[in-house]
Amino acid sequence: MAVDPSQVSSSWIQKFGGALESGDIHATISCIHPKGYFRDLLVFSWNNRCLRGHRELTTYLINGLAKASVTDATLESRPGLTPEYGPLTDKLPLRAVSAGFTFKCAIGVGRGYFSLVSTELGEWKALVVMMALTDIRGHEEIVQEEGVYGGHTHAWGDVLTERRRAIEANPHVLIVGGGQTGLIVAARFKQMNISALVVERNNRVGDNWRSRYPTLTLHTPKKSNTMLYQSFPTSWPVFTPRDKMADWLEQYAQSQDLVVWTNSQPLPQPIYDSLSKRWTVMVDREGERVTLNPVHIVVAGGTLGAPRIPVIRDAEVFAGTTIHASDYRGGKSFSGKRVIVVGAGNTAADICQDLVFNGAQSVTMVQRSTTRITSRTSARVMFDCMYPEELDIDVCDLMAMARPLRLTMKIEKQAREQTLEADKATHRGLREAGLNLETKKTFLTLWYEKRGGFWIDAGCAELIRSGKVKVKQGVEITRFNDQSAVFTDGSSLEADVVIFATSCEGIADTMRTVFGDEALDRVGPVWGIDKEGELRGCYRPTGHPGLWFAAGEFAVSRPFSKQLALEIKAIELGLLKL
Repeated sequence: MAVDPSQVSSSWIQKFGGALESGDIHATISCIHPKGYFRDLLVFSWNNRCLRGHRELTTYLINGLAKASVTDATLESRPGLTPEYGPLTDKLPLRAVSAGFTFKCAIGVGRGYFSLVSTELGEWKALVVMMALTDIRGHEEIVQEEGVYGGHTHAWGDVLTERRRAIEANPHVLIVGGGQTGLIVAARFKQMNISALVVERNNRVGDNWRSRYPTLTLHTPKKSNTMLYQSFPTSWPVFTPRDKMADWLEQYAQSQDLVVWTNSQPLPQPIYDSLSKRWTVMVDREGERVTLNPVHIVVAGGTLGAPRIPVIRDAEVFAGTTIHASDYRGGKSFSGKRVIVVGAGNTAADICQDLVFNGAQSVTMVQRSTTRITSRTSARVMFDCMYPEELDIDVCDLMAMARPLRLTMKIEKQAREQTLEADKATHRGLREAGLNLETKKTFLTLWYEKRGGFWIDAGCAELIRSGKVKVKQGVEITRFNDQSAVFTDGSSLEADVVIFATSCEGIADTMRTVFGDEALDRVGPVWGIDKEGELRGCYRPTGHPGLWFAAGEFAVSRPFSKQLALEIKAIELGLLKL
């Protein structure tokens, strides 16, 4: 039977919107599939929550439904959000009617998205509903300024200087970290009229990229890595090289009028006053100590902290060179050398490829457990489906936010065989070469559990298949001799260089040296997912007042910077108390 997505969507939103407006929990629940997901971002509580099934959702809405006072649920008209009928995912045959919608609530306005499936009785029920607060009434996000100041009597340079002076003297928020996450958060705060000062320990914005290995290129297409408010030029490469990203971040800070102190960092140990609800934090600014009293501190260091280097017995007797991957500056200096690379993730694969190209005598990858490997072609197809060029990035982000992580992981698991088949060419020969492929855990599971354990292949797989990169699997280095590394299986391998591509600490662990154990013990885990499938400790209350963490890739920081801004604005307005 033919399905009219507009008619199905209109009928459902009328019923769902009416139930929300009347405060009728039973009627609201009846619009949701018995195994459906309901994701709430700051509408019914000041947190991000994801409930599954009628029982969980009923318990959740008992206290929040009437208070939220949702009204005027209306279907969206923007391209990409109008009603459509098709596969819920390109990997499974399940079909759904999906659409976006807007609504009003007690304190502002919001946007949502739903995907409806037909039950055995022919009723359309929501497998997924997401509702997110987008603006607090009277404190809406600024779209753009007119560009004329003081009745056309003030020069822009003077306006900018005065704004910068006011922020530097008394920032409401101190953002620690001037990489892409910190800059995106700062740009969002600026448009939300939240004064924010960014401190970046490197000499220039973008140096967090410039300091990485020269051949580093983003493994995901440019659309998914768009900075907030500012798209890449149409001529920009599909996969962004290291130095282009570094320079783009530097100009981004300038074009977005962000206040950034480079060569600056907070000193141990900031003190939080629970009475004044402000921090006292000493910042080393280019060797000068400056005291600041922000209301909030946002640690925006991505997901990774200090390099993690294994402690290995007899390291001092090794005559060769040992470095962490974060200090790898390219393979030219290792031409003619015998190199061991410990690790089998994205970074390890890139470094092995670079070493071969630059003439290393031998390259051996030490794979300690398993690795999930996806071809760049497969990854591009996936990301292009999620971030098509014809749609605005905020539309793409809204639809991505509407897909609960628990559901996405379930879909990935169900489509595992299909995914493996698509990457069959990439995997061919890797097992014969000794690599142990991860086939059970999905990409998302590895990302949120381990922040690694996978690579998107850009050429290393072929080098392994051809024998130019050897694999030593299932072992670790247990000790060193003067000319070799000895492994846990008793074997040894002569080497001139050992590179540890062994990832980094979690950002919260690294921040213990700044904030101290007492503060970080209150924060709890940062990164990973909780039992509802929501990010732990990021863009949400951490357990310590005035201390927040922003982490994750571009596609996370773009939309969730808005959530963080709304929470801080709500505290300022007395709507949220921590």
